[in-house]
Amino acid sequence: MSQGPKGLYKLGGAAFIVSGLLFLLRAILDLMAGPPPSAGGEILAWVAANRFVVSLDSEILFFAAMCLVPAVIALYHSLADVDKLKAAIGCGILAVVIPTLVMVLIVHGRLVYPVYGIRATTPDLAAFVVAVFYGGMHAVYLLLIPATIVLSLAMKGGTYGKPIAYLGFVTAAFDLIGAYPDAIGPELALVTQVFLAGWFVVVGSKLALRPRGA
Repeated sequence: MSQGPKGLYKLGGAAFIVSGLLFLLRAILDLMAGPPPSAGGEILAWVAANRFVVSLDSEILFFAAMCLVPAVIALYHSLADVDKLKAAIGCGILAVVIPTLVMVLIVHGRLVYPVYGIRATTPDLAAFVVAVFYGGMHAVYLLLIPATIVLSLAMKGGTYGKPIAYLGFVTAAFDLIGAYPDAIGPELALVTQVFLAGWFVVVGSKLALRPRGA
């Protein structure tokens, strides 16, 4: 690869690391709050009891999504000369995660943040918001699976190396498990987030420390 823009790699790498840590922090807070109940009235009580944690969910995931913007751009630039097709597919899918996550966060925010004084204060509306949010997060993790696999395949042939690629394959498997938090429970969901955060941090570190002309 020709001499690359070090500033882009440093920014993208740092953004990857921050995004991974924010996803992990959100999982820790979810463990503290516990899973949401199924009934609308119980959801309202759950939100009231965990209002601070629920409000942080939206803020943390929003910044995690925004950090992915420079991260995806830098990652594509670092992989394009190695395998342009896989880089485009993997980064393209990863880019789809960003607006998907932002949209479900807009819905999730109605649990705690009023707009023109409107907030999800009825049992049916609270149940709808929770269903859309966790359904949207399910889609996010399903998108992460092919993105991580394709990008890991591209990384095997470049400067990232096989260990990071194999970690990506394991992370994709845990992303599949993490896509079903209602079935696995918050403890195992936290474990899946450790792998996601770990892969983001490792990839981000490699990207940020990428040598000139690598």
